Amino acid sequence: MIGLAGQISLAQGALMGVGAYATVYLAEALHISILVAIPIAALFTAFVGVFLGLPSFRLKGYYLAMASIAAQMILEYMFSVIDPDQYTSVPENLKAFGVMQLSMFPMQYYVVLAYAILATLLAVNLGRSAIGRALKAVGDNDVAAEIVGINVVKVKAIAFGISGFYAGLAGGLYAFTVSGIDWTAFTLDTSIEYLAMVLIGGPGRIIWGSLLGAILIRTGWSLLETNLSDMLAALGMSVLASAPKYVVLGSIVIAFLVLEPEGLIGILRRVKEYFRLWPYSY
Repeated sequence: MIGLAGQISLAQGALMGVGAYATVYLAEALHISILVAIPIAALFTAFVGVFLGLPSFRLKGYYLAMASIAAQMILEYMFSVIDPDQYTSVPENLKAFGVMQLSMFPMQYYVVLAYAILATLLAVNLGRSAIGRALKAVGDNDVAAEIVGINVVKVKAIAFGISGFYAGLAGGLYAFTVSGIDWTAFTLDTSIEYLAMVLIGGPGRIIWGSLLGAILIRTGWSLLETNLSDMLAALGMSVLASAPKYVVLGSIVIAFLVLEPEGLIGILRRVKEYFRLWPYSY
């Protein structure tokens, strides 16, 4: 969505919620394993992503970002209606093919890892395909892409669909690993966090970009979480101590946008080039 098609989306968190709720409801209605319901829910989320993106296909930049925020708010309201108690239980007996060990850690980890590897391979090969090249063309210059015969509206719809599919897949895997779903886990804050992962890692680079951004945000925050609040409170910054995550995340995003727009991948590329040319400068 961002790295290939150059479109900004702030509704990924809500689409992840669609995937999570759809996975649970499909598993309960059809009496099938959640592992089977996950790809079905991901496809459903892809259609939801395309539907919500219909008004946005002719928008770009800040206007597209605002439209995606509106979609996020609409889905959050729908979650609050269908789940007013903010908790939907995930039945343990639906988590595996009759083998309860699959629904327990560490087997959950390997199931999620398998899905993640397949999704990553799909994304990497997508960038090399004709669709991927069309997405890149639209991301670089949609006017030039239209001149050479690319249907820009169709390509943007594909971008919304693929983006929704991945969000739904993530939501289904989330449902697989928890005992209950709370829709407050799929708010605008979540969408902003996912956007930050892509911007920090490096837009358009799946392996050394987005995955590195996710590792930095998730792992880095986990390491700071236990100490940062206490440190800020000790320094008399009680206001900041109440929301240290946003202080750190906002600072990191600003730093990368100003100093390194290409993200971590840009830093790694320069380091690699330095050692390739060392000790010469040419």
